[in-house]
Amino acid sequence: MPYFDRYAVSSREGRILGYRGQLRAGWAALKRRIDPPVPSGIRDALMRAQFDSVRRQVPMLLFVALLNTAIIMAVCAYDGMPFERYGWMSLLIFYCLIRLLVWSRVLKKPVDPARIPRLLRMNVGMSTLLISILGIDAAVTFLNGMFNAKLLVPVSLSFGAMAIAHCLYSLRPAAIAVVIMGLFPSSLAMLFAGDFEAQMLGLSTISVGILMIRFVSEQYSQLIGSLLLQDENRQMALTDPLTGIANRRAMMDELDAEAMAGQKFAVALLDLDGFKQVNDSLGHYAGDAMLQAVGHRLVTAALHSDSVGRLGGDEFMIIFRGISDENDVSARSTAMMAALCSPTEIDGHFVPIVASLGYALSAGEEVPTTMLLRQADKALYSAKRQRRARANAQARPGHQFRLARIG
Repeated sequence: MPYFDRYAVSSREGRILGYRGQLRAGWAALKRRIDPPVPSGIRDALMRAQFDSVRRQVPMLLFVALLNTAIIMAVCAYDGMPFERYGWMSLLIFYCLIRLLVWSRVLKKPVDPARIPRLLRMNVGMSTLLISILGIDAAVTFLNGMFNAKLLVPVSLSFGAMAIAHCLYSLRPAAIAVVIMGLFPSSLAMLFAGDFEAQMLGLSTISVGILMIRFVSEQYSQLIGSLLLQDENRQMALTDPLTGIANRRAMMDELDAEAMAGQKFAVALLDLDGFKQVNDSLGHYAGDAMLQAVGHRLVTAALHSDSVGRLGGDEFMIIFRGISDENDVSARSTAMMAALCSPTEIDGHFVPIVASLGYALSAGEEVPTTMLLRQADKALYSAKRQRRARANAQARPGHQFRLARIG
């Protein structure tokens, strides 16, 4: 192939690839605009809010769809239209009745959270498909002039689509799709193939649809902002402001949940030795810096499955998960204490960190958290009385604890 021919082919291929890249980038930008990414911290809360909204609104929407379909069928019959032209709408009425029965059952009993994503996808898909079919049918009905009141179907569908979009605002992509497919096909048909009155009505409907998309987007943004604020408040309520780790309330919630689950785990209480002397000699700023260093070291030394929190003062709690036996807890707590108990520098002073730790081991049975904490507290203060590392164990029904002092 001559050089110039090869150059022309390569240039053409380059332009095609460039156009494809632009199309992909444009589609990705449009997708982000219609369905922006949701912060991971509120995804579950958003899904619950979406399901609650759909759960409340779907029965009413189905009833309205059923009623409007019946009205359109009555108008068709009144105009003398052959039944075979509009009889298919009876299938829509039948579908609405079936869905009403299904949702009446959904409303009566709690729903497994694992089913929520599937229920949302199913209802969003069916709503979008149904409104798309009706939107195209409304445009075809108007263009064919099947009956005298030819504006009735587009106008009725427009009202229904806006009502559905308003109810589905928490599902932003679905709401926008409902507006586009419910309003625009028939509106464009009226705009380009209707008389002056129909053209003005089509133009008005398109403008209302654009405003509806903006309204839905703003409502969705407000919902996201509200959920982010709730998540921020929840995090503040469960976070120790000094160290940035979990506080007493968060740790007690996790401990209660772990005890109710009946899994084998251990809870450890850790207390700093000599913390008051650091406060008295170097000031409260040094004490705060020491607590921050302790929190950071504990979190760094803990496994991903473990939880670390500050209960208050110089007392910390660790929940060890995924343990096999008491030796496993002993090894993990020993490694954590080894990572903790080394001097830290505070304003040019090397301050030693010495701590005592006691833990209680749940044997996989549902046990009261108060019993576990009492045993761990007993182990902690027994360990604080010892000047050298030592360990002993006691057995209790369904749980056991180990005493230890390291540092």
